[in-house]
Amino acid sequence: MKFATTIKYAAIAGALVTASNATAGVSATAYLELNDLVVQIDTDGDLVPDPVNPLDFISILPGGSRSTSTFTDNNGASDSDLDSQASATADSDADLLCLGSSCGVLGLTNNGQSVDGGNLVASDAFYYSVADAQVSGSAIGSGATGFTYADAGIAAGNNESAGANSNIANDILTTFTLNMLTDINVRFSALMDYLVDAFISPDIANDSLRTATSTAKATFGIELVSFNTGNTVSLTGGPSSVTFNDIAIDQPGLGDLIVRSGNNVDFTSGWANVSAGTYQLTISQSSTVQSTLVPAPTTLAMAAFGLLGLGLTARRRKQK
Repeated sequence: MKFATTIKYAAIAGALVTASNATAGVSATAYLELNDLVVQIDTDGDLVPDPVNPLDFISILPGGSRSTSTFTDNNGASDSDLDSQASATADSDADLLCLGSSCGVLGLTNNGQSVDGGNLVASDAFYYSVADAQVSGSAIGSGATGFTYADAGIAAGNNESAGANSNIANDILTTFTLNMLTDINVRFSALMDYLVDAFISPDIANDSLRTATSTAKATFGIELVSFNTGNTVSLTGGPSSVTFNDIAIDQPGLGDLIVRSGNNVDFTSGWANVSAGTYQLTISQSSTVQSTLVPAPTTLAMAAFGLLGLGLTARRRKQK
């Protein structure tokens, strides 16, 4: 279920407004989607993509793999799913997982629907842990599209924890055939939609009796390894990965500092110079969130002191 980009972005903004206006809670959201991930080729050394068909230079060999995985943890209970394919270009769709007492209220059931940027939970008003991941297409060809999503929320209370993680792993065994050329340059390009936000509501951030943590992270990376040498091919003039991080700070005024979000943001990797031979291309992506709400350490210390005091009093009474 894919939303039009403009609808998706508006929905993300609306979800964030809802989350930020909730009365009490801790939440973390990490959503990263890459669209039209393709390889670009430079044949003449000017580091400008040439209008050539990548399949004229790169062949996909048997032996690759592709998988998606999801994991949720909510107050000690956990659930996970793995969809592993013995083909580097096969579609992979791990189950959507929702764990927590609010899943029914949110209308989310395990693999009941597909989450994307248009229907993220993105709220601290409920108890939930959600994860989803999906990938299709081929970066060496018509293009690949995939997303990872993790979301977790705690509404109130003490001794609460919620976390989630989702992953895409794609190992592609390739052969570069250059004909009359001695080497070529290759890079990867895609458009990204992302929302990474960690949130602690003001009432909790201002509460000295409770300690909250909230972290959110989304990553994407590419690695090319030569079978001839065993070495990783370095990329020049651009990155091999991208990471979005957000951490909410449990202090007054610091519980919701930044929302990292973007729509149709360009990702272009650095150039890899390759000669003829066999290479393994590894494409990885992940979203990870964690939210906790526990009694403050000082509160625990005072409670322990109180119990200790009761014990001393009891012993004194016995000695009389």
